Amino acid sequence: MRASLKRAVESVLVRGGAAWAVRRRLSGRPAILAYHYVVPDDVPPQGDRSLHVPFKRFARQLDLLCETHEVRPLDSLRSGDTGASERPTAAITFDDAYRGAVTLAVEELARRGLPATIFVAPGLLGDRSFWWDDLAAQDGSGLSDRLRRTALDELSGRESLIRERARQERSAGRPLPAVMRSASEGELGDAARQPGITLGAHSWSHPNLARLRSPELDSELGGPLDWLRSNYSTVIDWLAYPYGRTSPEVERAARAAGYAGSVLNDGGLAPGHAVDLLGLPRVNVPAGLSDDGFVLRCAGLRL
Repeated sequence: MRASLKRAVESVLVRGGAAWAVRRRLSGRPAILAYHYVVPDDVPPQGDRSLHVPFKRFARQLDLLCETHEVRPLDSLRSGDTGASERPTAAITFDDAYRGAVTLAVEELARRGLPATIFVAPGLLGDRSFWWDDLAAQDGSGLSDRLRRTALDELSGRESLIRERARQERSAGRPLPAVMRSASEGELGDAARQPGITLGAHSWSHPNLARLRSPELDSELGGPLDWLRSNYSTVIDWLAYPYGRTSPEVERAARAAGYAGSVLNDGGLAPGHAVDLLGLPRVNVPAGLSDDGFVLRCAGLRL
């Protein structure tokens, strides 16, 4: 009942003009969309389903976004470049370099001529599954609050420690299909050669940066940017904080490592003409979001 009521309210807001009115009022604030992975429509639900966007829904969201926004490269926010259009600006981003994002999503973006940025944790590349997918509940409810707190706070988001704890507690998921695992370096290179596709850093091994101290923090921030620049030509000096976790110390370290901008996981529209580009909010796009819900989020409204 709650889901049905929510969708009914979303429909009323969109068709009643609320999305249009808010979008017009907030047109100077960019919508930085945060995706994780895109999968074929026939892949059964597995892993952390909140991140699992079916291909047809992703394509439909691109249609909706292009109807209302001018899609620009993420790095254009540095100069405040919004193009010639008077419509609000949007940028598309993907975290973790899932194979489904690097292949399926990038192919669809290239077909439409749309730019996007993929945030990469080099230490997790190479057909590897991610711990949050492996340990997600099989009933589709995702990670429990207890497990998430333990993993991110007590174990600092460190994959090796989280997997060791899972082995001790005999927690394990079923094998994941290739599309839901990390891309290879070659697949990432193929994606980066597509017009408009840029690569940013997502730390080296995806820990909770807010729980780290130097020199480990400096290594996690400086290492991926150096590695990306050594291997690919379309790298921008932007960072996505793993799990969206940051702190003043992390932001100081990010600035010292040479990042011009950084993004959170969520938080809504970015501020217009921001002077400091570190810690910009994004519009999270979870699985199961209705078309109307997507339109509302991109406008700056969220139920």
